[in-house]
Amino acid sequence: MGPQIEPFRPHAADVSALALPLRSRRDRLIAAIARVVSEEGYRATSVSKIVTAAGMSRNGFYEHFANKEECFLAAYDTAVEQVMARVRAATSGTRSGRAALEAGFAAFLGYAADEPELAWLCVVEVLAAGPRALARRDEAMRRFAAFLEEGRGDGPAGVPPVLTEVIVGGVYEVIYARILNRETESLPELLPDVLYVWLAPFVGAAGATAARSAAAARLEPVGARRGRVIAFRPEPRRTGGT
Repeated sequence: MGPQIEPFRPHAADVSALALPLRSRRDRLIAAIARVVSEEGYRATSVSKIVTAAGMSRNGFYEHFANKEECFLAAYDTAVEQVMARVRAATSGTRSGRAALEAGFAAFLGYAADEPELAWLCVVEVLAAGPRALARRDEAMRRFAAFLEEGRGDGPAGVPPVLTEVIVGGVYEVIYARILNRETESLPELLPDVLYVWLAPFVGAAGATAARSAAAARLEPVGARRGRVIAFRPEPRRTGGT
């Protein structure tokens, strides 16, 4: 198992950037570009704004990145690895492919709700960041589609393979709209409907409705940080020997 990837958190203003380890300084720049891009957009973001947000010097920036595009791509790659690590942790030991699918969707939507700045960077601003960023997005979507294929089980004969791409693209557009409208915290509430949309073509309306109802029953309000926060209570995990 690789090293655990921790969520980004801003450092306190009184912490000297020069006192931080090199890796921490790099992470601080990644957190800074996510914040600036979320507030101003990729095109208006500059190295000067990134280093100001990070509390670092331009020389410190260029120790790690050649330009803002490289910093953006690093932020995108790190977010993808974080979300995939969360998905893997959520699905480990689940009782079935269907339970893994449910837990994986919940982990993905929960990550976006927990990290709204990175979600904005990865879903909205990636469209403005150039062909290399778009290639990263396409690869990330392929990785998630492959995970979904594993969880759906055997579908009826005659379902075209392109259906996976269509559903992933549609779900992505729904998520994009929520993030664009600054409704990122509402994303976990989409879990039952997203699960239904994914399953219905493969298991039929009745099976998808049952899965949707079961997922909805395990959504729980857990307080309010910036609004209503929803958590997902997964199925009990598989135990050894069962």
